[in-house]
Parts: sequence; structure tokens; C-alpha cells
Amino acid sequence: MAYRMPQAFDRVTTFRFHISFLLALLPVVAFSAWQRGWPVLLLVSLSMVSAWGFDEALRRFRRVNEPQDWGALLWGLLLALLLPSNAPWYLPVLGSAFAILVVKGLFGGGGVPWINPVLIAWAFLQAGWSQSFYPFPTGIGGPDSVYGLEMTNWLNTNAFSWFSIQLPPGYIDLFLGLSHTSSALIVESGGLFLLAATIFLLAKGYFPWEVPVFFFLTFSIPTALMGGDVLFQVFSGTFLLNLFFLASDPSSRPLGRLGLILFASGVGFVSFLIRTWGLGGDGVGYAVLLMNLLVPWLDQRMGRKSLNDFRLA
Repeated sequence: MAYRMPQAFDRVTTFRFHISFLLALLPVVAFSAWQRGWPVLLLVSLSMVSAWGFDEALRRFRRVNEPQDWGALLWGLLLALLLPSNAPWYLPVLGSAFAILVVKGLFGGGGVPWINPVLIAWAFLQAGWSQSFYPFPTGIGGPDSVYGLEMTNWLNTNAFSWFSIQLPPGYIDLFLGLSHTSSALIVESGGLFLLAATIFLLAKGYFPWEVPVFFFLTFSIPTALMGGDVLFQVFSGTFLLNLFFLASDPSSRPLGRLGLILFASGVGFVSFLIRTWGLGGDGVGYAVLLMNLLVPWLDQRMGRKSLNDFRLA
């Protein structure tokens, strides 16, 4: 039986890769902290510091001599973004410990786990402390079910009314992440900043375009056919973070082009099924994890040749 090994990068490009992702995500953290206050900074700091500390402990236990590449800090930041902004302080610590000591320690071999450690840790926290995560609305609801209407109404009254234009209720609040739910996820405050970050990372060639494109198409087309609000579904919950950052993780996605297309298409369609008929909770992360389990089979059946147009350097 063939097993898929994680991609290997040299120390310099791996370090640059992680630094670029960290810098791209910092505006999301800053904007969320501006909206929701110091608890956001506390959760992000605890998650990143504990992930780095557990990773350093694991490296010393294994007697790893290679320099740090800041990968654990990125895992900690991504995990924090998946948490509610009012989550208890111990959740990011427990999640980081599970991601590093359990997932990386048991499944990582000599490097990076073949299944996404951030999403596994997030699923672990949701299973054990589900009361800390607010129920994500399913079906075909609109932004007014989670987000306020204040900013959109103000713009309609004071600006767009002069041109006889009226924006749909709640969409400016949706794009800016102005949720009226106190337990909204940290990442929900930064939809526009996430889009800006992905433009930078795509321009640098840090992840292949096939993943977000086919992910988005296989999610948005059936959602629209079912009468769903595509913009609301894309800009709410963890959709954008999974679309651009977690589904595109180099160690847990297929290596070949056809495998990438099938992987991303599967994630998008399963996300549509969960969000349309699921029983609550933001199921996009579970869709990515489900397709992660099929990556060894996709590599074996569809070819493992790396993408020629995907470069980290």
C-alpha cells in the first residue's frame, strides 16, 4: 500500500512561505481586535505562543536540529481565527496541544502531517466544547440573520439615496463582518481583508488557483440553483479561510492537477450539502477534512506529479 508523504521544502522557502501567510493574515486580526477588543488579541496570542511552545517541546523530544520555520505559529494563528471571539482562554491552548502533540506527533512523521492539523484541532474543540461555538445558520438565509443592518442602512440613507440606489439589507455589514452575535468567529470580521490577502498570495504563487476556483464553483452553482444567497454563504462563517488557506495547504492537498480539481470540487459540493441540509455548525472545515482522507487515493490514482506552475520561491 502506498502512503503519501508530505511535500518537502528547503528551509529558506518554507520560512518565507510561513512568514508571508502570517503577514497576510495580520490585518484580519487587527480589524477583528478593533471591532471586538482585547479578547481577540488574547486568544490569538495564546494560540500562537502555545503552538510554538508545544512544537519546540516536540522538536526537543525528537532531537530535531533543523531551525524553526515558524510553521507552528501559522497553525496557531489559523486555529485562533476559527474560534469565537468570546471563547474561553483555554480553548486555543488545548487546540494547539492537540494539533502539535497528537496530530503532528503521531501522524507527522519527520515533518508535516498529511492531514490538516488545524482543522483536526478545530473539530476536536467543536466536539468537546460545542457550547462555545454558536450555531451557524443553515439553508438559504440572508445576512440579517447574523449581521446587523446599521452600516448598510446608514449608507442607503445618507449616500446612495442621492443617486436613487438602495443596497440590499445587511450586505455592507456582512462584508465588514459587523456581526451582532457576540460569539461570532474571529475570522468573520475580516472577509475583505482575507480577499486582499489572497490576491497577494496568489500573485506570489503560494498556492494553486485550481483549489479556490473549483471549490467556489462547485459550492456556489448548486447554492444558487437552490435559491440560496451565495454572497452571504461565502462571506459568513469560515468559508473564505477554508477556501483560500486551509484547503490549499501544501501538505494535505493532492500533488497532481487532476487530483487538485477533484479534491477542490469535492470540498465545494460537500460544503454545499452540509450548509444546506446540515444540523448546524460551519461544516466547510469538515468537508475539507473529509476530502483530506481521500488525498492518498487521489495521488495514487490521478498521479502525483507536482504542479509545474506552483512555486514557493
